Amino acid sequence: MYQRNCSMLFALLLLALSLDAQHTPPPAEKINVPEQGAALPMGDVGGRPLVDVRINGKGPYRFILDLGANSTVVADDLATEMSLPPVPGQPATGPDGTSRGAMVRIEELGVGDVSLQGVVAMAGPLLRMFRMENAPRGVLSASSFPGYLLTLDYPGKRVLIRKGELPAPDSRTSFGYTAEQILPSAIVRVGGTEVRVHVDSGSPGGLTLPTKYMQELKLAAEPKQVGIARTPHGEYPVWSARVDAAIELGKYKLDLPELGFSDVNPIPGQVVGNIGFRVLRQFQVTLDAKNRRIRFEQ
Repeated sequence: MYQRNCSMLFALLLLALSLDAQHTPPPAEKINVPEQGAALPMGDVGGRPLVDVRINGKGPYRFILDLGANSTVVADDLATEMSLPPVPGQPATGPDGTSRGAMVRIEELGVGDVSLQGVVAMAGPLLRMFRMENAPRGVLSASSFPGYLLTLDYPGKRVLIRKGELPAPDSRTSFGYTAEQILPSAIVRVGGTEVRVHVDSGSPGGLTLPTKYMQELKLAAEPKQVGIARTPHGEYPVWSARVDAAIELGKYKLDLPELGFSDVNPIPGQVVGNIGFRVLRQFQVTLDAKNRRIRFEQ
């Protein structure tokens, strides 16, 4: 089961991220948010936040709201059903030459009282990744709202979108990331060792680190291989082990019985970990995509 879930998760992650900063789709032509902001219910599918999305006035369709995707993805069958037109000049392959599906144009994408006009999205095979009834029909990138704050309120099971910006990062509750790092990220300390990790609401897991840390950290037991992540770039073993050290995210102590270890990485050349639902569920996580800042509150 773990192997299957890893394969699905990372295939989806790589689909949405087979881009570099130069090939990231442009932002929506216009973002409409009520002056008082907007709040909408946050559903759940396997630890991934869900929102209802309207496309060109039709729907709603269930989309995963993903901090770990810099491109919105529409299921290819839905793109065909909606007759979404291809976008001229947008590459059909990522910088490494792997196929990432067609880029299509959505005239209007609505979520709650918020609407995005002129959206460039990727059409991908989501139904093959989620073999379930009422499967998600897309992935909405949380970075789709530059100039606004997007909050995933996990305890409150809601999403907030409002005008504003986060203050400068303080490395206690808030962190910054660069254009080259592409994805929202934070610093986790494990026994005093600092590791940059992607903040990935599309992941149902906890904390996963690159395998080099299996040698660098003080482990409480020998690591055990628990699965294999299959991606377009190859196969990557997934390990699990208990760590005999304090684990901290800024000022917050994380109670994690085990850590994952894997070298699967959506951005080649970056040595970075990943935090998913089992960590994020205790926080209100706010993204300021314009200023590349992210904040955690309890």
